Amino acid sequence: MIAENFYHQPVLKEEVCDLLITDKSGCYLDCTLGGGGHFRALAEKLSVNAVLIGIDRDMDAINWNKKAIISDGPSIIIEQSRFSLFDEVLEKHNITGLNGALLDLGVSSFQIDTASRGFTYMKDSVLDMRMNPSEGISAWELLEQSSEEQLSSILSEYGEVHNSVRMARAIKSCKGIKTSADLRSCLAEEYGPNLQIKVIAKVFQALRIAVNDELGELKRFLSKITGYLLSGGRLAVIAYHSLEDRMVKEFIREQEQGCVCPIDLPYCTCGKQVLLKRITRKAVRASTAEVKSNPRSRSARLRVAERTEVINEKK
Repeated sequence: MIAENFYHQPVLKEEVCDLLITDKSGCYLDCTLGGGGHFRALAEKLSVNAVLIGIDRDMDAINWNKKAIISDGPSIIIEQSRFSLFDEVLEKHNITGLNGALLDLGVSSFQIDTASRGFTYMKDSVLDMRMNPSEGISAWELLEQSSEEQLSSILSEYGEVHNSVRMARAIKSCKGIKTSADLRSCLAEEYGPNLQIKVIAKVFQALRIAVNDELGELKRFLSKITGYLLSGGRLAVIAYHSLEDRMVKEFIREQEQGCVCPIDLPYCTCGKQVLLKRITRKAVRASTAEVKSNPRSRSARLRVAERTEVINEKK
């Protein structure tokens, strides 16, 4: 296993390994391979009989990890894929069940620090923001093609921007926005040069989520994952903003509930099963020491749930 970890500093690495691994000879899936930090940490703790699969939609991540990761432990599989299509990767390799699945919803340090990818407002570059630059439309194309109403909805829903109608109108009034500097200059014209950084960050977050359909991806992933977790298998999700974290929390809560039939029915007719139980009662947060060494971990929230076959039946 290589020692270098310059591509990405994994958040909550030890917590993820401790909470996710229940069988060191099992089959585990890292749905957001990124820089491979979590992947390498998991590989170091799994036995030679285990299987570890890593997927990512970003081809840069796939190429880097294929060259960088050398394992004398578990069998390694690395494939390019959206995490919502993880089932296609499993089918390709004749894998029907998982002992654990990890989803780290953050943007990798490499993507943020590579100005040409357009993820950050801190450096000037073309507004791209696509996780996979070969598919979909870029952020600047989204700005160009969206109506004022559509843009307002994106800013409000994905960025929780206050008075998104005004901001959308201001952005649409600026022609030819193609770079992060163009966008910041446009916002400065409307709000003045002292516009708060946190507001600009919300705008960039909203555009990134829309460009990559991040909430749609998460919804599609969650709708399938319990069907692939073996009994006792675990799902671990690291979210970085309230929209994703809320979706994960509500999903786990829903999967913890059994029968939803009216209380006056003598027996269950809905057939709803309890599919998950929470392992973490509250979201796990990065320690003070980790936040100090990696400020990007400050907003990370880890939730873990375990697959169960318990069925709730009315007596």
